[in-house]
Amino acid sequence: MRQSSVPPRVTIGMPLYQAERYLDSAFRSLLGQDHPDFELVVCDNASTDRTWEICQRFAAADPRIRLYRNDSNLGAAANYNRVVALARGELFRWAAYDDWCAPSLVSSCVAALDRAGPGVVLAYPQTVLIDENDTVLGPYADRLDLPDRRAWRRVGDLMARFSLCNPVFGVIRTDVLRRTGLIRPYPSSDVTLLAELAARGRFHEVPEPLFHRRIHPGSSRQGRGPDRRGLPGVAAWFDPRGRGSVRAPRLRLTVRSVQALLGAGAGAGAGEDLGRGARLACAASFVTRYWLRRARIVAGRLRRTALGRPISSSLLVGTQKGAGDVRT
Repeated sequence: MRQSSVPPRVTIGMPLYQAERYLDSAFRSLLGQDHPDFELVVCDNASTDRTWEICQRFAAADPRIRLYRNDSNLGAAANYNRVVALARGELFRWAAYDDWCAPSLVSSCVAALDRAGPGVVLAYPQTVLIDENDTVLGPYADRLDLPDRRAWRRVGDLMARFSLCNPVFGVIRTDVLRRTGLIRPYPSSDVTLLAELAARGRFHEVPEPLFHRRIHPGSSRQGRGPDRRGLPGVAAWFDPRGRGSVRAPRLRLTVRSVQALLGAGAGAGAGEDLGRGARLACAASFVTRYWLRRARIVAGRLRRTALGRPISSSLLVGTQKGAGDVRT
């Protein structure tokens, strides 16, 4: 493993599993970043296709790549967290195998963090959706710029607006990220993670469409991949050792996120950096805004049904993938 003794400024962490279809393109877009100082930490989750062969080919040609392979499939959550544990940079970004990044994505986010100072913990670019054949579907409005200095307000605004959770693929301060529970072993745990990060600091949206997010049948949250039939399959994909229970998923997400915000969940919770009153306010804001949003969504569906109007494809995307979408 070729590794400089001087840590890079940025670590890009790339967790992989059965990624051969889009992996070549993903490697090229990441290695083509114009930021001068980054490493690419790649961890293959015991893939059985050509993923490892492709990784070895790129690693042999570029010393910025640090390549690892798990002996067995640890599940998506553990693999996402392993690349964080291996990171040496003060800033971190997750990268999925099926997305494409403009060359200035990392440098633009790093510049935004440098300008803003430590109060901003995450910077992410605007998103463009693409399909399985690279056809542009259109821009996607994340609307998760969170400039408020009050932690409870940021958490509430996040819960009122989140959908595809694209800011998870922004640039994050590594020390702050490591003081969260990271990606937990259940579906939609990236919602919990974003809530923890919002409790710790502000989010900044870079006003340029630099992130191309691929929507395709093999996406983790589409639940149509060969190893992810329905939500139980997605749960097992996150954690193969679990039983894949998905009863009352929204209630479970609420309880787990509240535990994290109070500092009582698995791993280090957001409460470490906040007083008890602030933790309680963040938890209350999460519950209130999340369930108010759910009520509005249900009411909107009922109105459309009563009026005989079809639910638009954009609403279906926001509903199906709106509980988060980490991928590997």
